[in-house]
Amino acid sequence: MTQSPPLTRRNLIGSAMGTGLLLVAGPGCAQDAEAEAFRRELTHDPDQPVLGNPEGDVTLVEFYDYQCPFCRKGHPALLDMVRTDGSIRLVMKDWPIFGEASVHGLRLGLGAVGLGQYEAAHDTLMQIEGRRIAPEVMDEAVRAAGVEPAAALASFAREEARWMGLVSRNDAQARAIGLQGTPAYLVGWTLMPGAYEIDVIRDVIAKERD
Repeated sequence: MTQSPPLTRRNLIGSAMGTGLLLVAGPGCAQDAEAEAFRRELTHDPDQPVLGNPEGDVTLVEFYDYQCPFCRKGHPALLDMVRTDGSIRLVMKDWPIFGEASVHGLRLGLGAVGLGQYEAAHDTLMQIEGRRIAPEVMDEAVRAAGVEPAAALASFAREEARWMGLVSRNDAQARAIGLQGTPAYLVGWTLMPGAYEIDVIRDVIAKERD
């Protein structure tokens, strides 16, 4: 395995392994201070809602899009793992790469933060089936989960600068580490671009704890 340049805002760090995982530059690399600062931005954005255990010993980041069928397919197993484990801090980073419907979804999800209903809205949006989800289908889904879509959209609008700032940072981070699509996961210094079986993610978390 050949070591690639360390992670910065400009270059992807790491080398492809047989599993497709990418190992980002950890402590001891030439630019470890810059890399650590950037990783902190990825994992601890102050505006980012967090699922799981906010004080967990491991942070699991997922870049996702509500229109991404692979994100939605893997989400139930991901949530089950997080809830069963009890010590994972789950950061779901909105990266709306599939158009305006994706933006509508994040407006509902992030808008629900102000209503105290983020988890309900997010989980419901991730349960919708199909490849192209119309905005009105998203509205009906969150309404069925007890989240009034008009209230969520109004809440988003009240804090639009905050939320669009967060989404803009997510986009810049995704591009900085060379992501090509969703889903993509980050655990510690291990970047996993693409869809992974939950056992692979669980193994990476276990290694991070070693």
